[in-house]
Amino acid sequence: MQSTSKPPSSGSETNQPYPPGTRWQFSYLKTGFEFTEELVLYAEPDGSTITDEYIPSDINAQALWKMWVMQCADSAHKRWPELYRPGEVHISWYITRPDVIGVFEGAPHARDWLSFPGMLSDFGPGATRREDFLTHYTEPVHAETGDTLNWLRLPVLDRGWNSRRADKGGFVQEATGWKPSPLQSTVDVRILGAAAGLYVPPGEM
Repeated sequence: MQSTSKPPSSGSETNQPYPPGTRWQFSYLKTGFEFTEELVLYAEPDGSTITDEYIPSDINAQALWKMWVMQCADSAHKRWPELYRPGEVHISWYITRPDVIGVFEGAPHARDWLSFPGMLSDFGPGATRREDFLTHYTEPVHAETGDTLNWLRLPVLDRGWNSRRADKGGFVQEATGWKPSPLQSTVDVRILGAAAGLYVPPGEM
């Protein structure tokens, strides 16, 4: 009897997120050194790196959330009122490995901070545009099929802030149960906080 078993799916026949363990081949442009790595998207809402000053035994996710939104809920709107509504926080995106070791570069096709008024001066002389993964590496292709990577299908890395995990910015997902969609450019923290039953600072909704 002929076997009907199929090889493991590469994910190329669907537009769902790539399955765990999917590996990509790409080369470092300066040297031609080749990599074969699993890649993920890493989201960093502006200001969420306040976790650098704490550990979970010092402060829980809900307290960090309150501290964060009090500081950041309207900061982008105050600086760029034509680009951000009250409550909207910018999300920066990076490409990395699931263990966040080795590769760590800006994600292509993400909103570019350096295009905003006044940002180039913040980054110093010589800054012209935001560098990203494709500034340093070739376009990744699937290690088995050779298909070009669809950046919107990369999984978004889970982050936590609890007795087992102390991830940078992990309090946001820990407190709300939410993480952004791939390359989502902003999050309205008042809407998000209200939906999760968390502290919401006074202001426009």
